Amino acid sequence: MEDPDAPTRRSYDASGRRAAAETRRQRVVDAAAELFPVQGWRATTIATVAAQAGVSPELVSKTFGGKQELLMAAMRSRSFNRGLPLPQAFAALHLEDEPDREVRLDRVVAFVVASLEPMAPFVPVMIQGADQDPRMRVILDAARDGHLVATQDLVRHVATGPLHPDAVDVVYVLTRAETYLTLVPHRGWTSERYATWLRRAIDDAVRPVRA
Repeated sequence: MEDPDAPTRRSYDASGRRAAAETRRQRVVDAAAELFPVQGWRATTIATVAAQAGVSPELVSKTFGGKQELLMAAMRSRSFNRGLPLPQAFAALHLEDEPDREVRLDRVVAFVVASLEPMAPFVPVMIQGADQDPRMRVILDAARDGHLVATQDLVRHVATGPLHPDAVDVVYVLTRAETYLTLVPHRGWTSERYATWLRRAIDDAVRPVRA
């Protein structure tokens, strides 16, 4: 029988500790997302990210493992689709349910711009990393394969007739991060100007060929 006068035992509440750990983790992710696009793969080390986040390098390594995992976490944090694979994110547009081809094209362009604005600055970092780390090479190759699959779906949804044999490859180049980086930050285009150009360029690329 319990003694009503005995001190009550409080169950251990770990929510505060978990919240603090998540806050530290987010600081690390934010630091990595800030440093990788500016400093590149080689200069952005576990130590520099830890210093920026105000935590120990050991904590970063314990939480994320290596640099490739840290880069992927940073990219997911900035992705508009929170890291969903590109083909799946594109499929979520449900373009097959939209009967109006012009609306489908508008949605495609909006999707590409929304994808590239946050993610394009990380692509040069991935390329640098792939030259130095075999694991990053695997990740980069998978990303390029996913881009190709999404491009094939894109073309299929906006084509209106027989296509030029190069149509998919042309649209693939039009929607590459490198193309976006060349026109927007390097040439000073606005996102709106890029979107207008991209819509026109995709429309031209998928124009039916005459027999």
